[in-house]
Amino acid sequence: MSGRTSLRPILILALSFTVADRAGRVGQMLDVNNAVAGGTVNFYCTFPLFRDKSNIVVQWWKGGEREFLNTQEDPRRSFHIESKASAILRIHKVRFEDAGVYYCRVQGEINGNGTGEQLDVSVPPDPLKILSVPSANGSLMYRCQTSEFYPDAYNLVWRKDGRRLTAGVKTYSTKNTKGLYEVSSYLEEPQPGPAGTVYICEVSHSTLKIPTRVNYIVEFAGNDSSGFFAWWIYLCGAIALLLLIIALVLCCKFCCKKPKARERNIQMRQCIRCFEPIVQNPKCKEQEVKKVNTQTPQRNTSKVEKANKTSSQRKKHHKRDKDPVFA
Repeated sequence: MSGRTSLRPILILALSFTVADRAGRVGQMLDVNNAVAGGTVNFYCTFPLFRDKSNIVVQWWKGGEREFLNTQEDPRRSFHIESKASAILRIHKVRFEDAGVYYCRVQGEINGNGTGEQLDVSVPPDPLKILSVPSANGSLMYRCQTSEFYPDAYNLVWRKDGRRLTAGVKTYSTKNTKGLYEVSSYLEEPQPGPAGTVYICEVSHSTLKIPTRVNYIVEFAGNDSSGFFAWWIYLCGAIALLLLIIALVLCCKFCCKKPKARERNIQMRQCIRCFEPIVQNPKCKEQEVKKVNTQTPQRNTSKVEKANKTSSQRKKHHKRDKDPVFA
């Protein structure tokens, strides 16, 4: 790979000098004609050697489109003038819809259009997935589903515990509206294997260095309905858990709101009682007045009695002082 990149500038210069000898024709190159989706491709536009790069304008467009490419519409594309004799269009993360013919146009000391380069994009069929599907006759059936891929050349193999299976295999290929292919392969087993049996779906494609595969391990011994009902068990358990969580949330919501509402009502009542004038029964007022009147004389009589006692005592002492007997 390093040798290829080191030779690329030499090839560009050689091509530019060749083009210059041909009355200023514009040429094009593509580093990878058949790209894999997700990779990066580089288009090169070559032209006679210019003295100043600022006097060169290079634009790109795709066959079938009326407008030139720009980075604002698709940031995966980048354009720049690599040298005084070449410009480059780079597309990152190539997609299947990027396939087509690309042209460059040079404007400056000379004007010309490139010859065009065809870009083909291949799409790998991974990831794969295996599903257990119910069968009408009660036998065990598995389905291997590929992702969208291109081109349609592929090889699909079923294995059971490492052993290749050929009987009971049916494979169907379809082409969608985008021009990509999808494959569904069914494996039917009259007698399901014991728990721990490993089924493998393996697919080979031109975009893959090694075949891609997916495993399915039998968890329950018996009919294929075991795997089918297992999904229903998980689904019912998840629904029951969700309903339980909803019930707990609603219960907590209402239970927490009621005490707060009661406290607010009590506080409002207390505040209302504080600010409202207290209206008493007139009979109660009369009784209270009578109590006050009855209590005040008692308090006055007690004071009078105490005063009388003190005065009598003083008189006795005074008599004793005057009486000669006591003297």
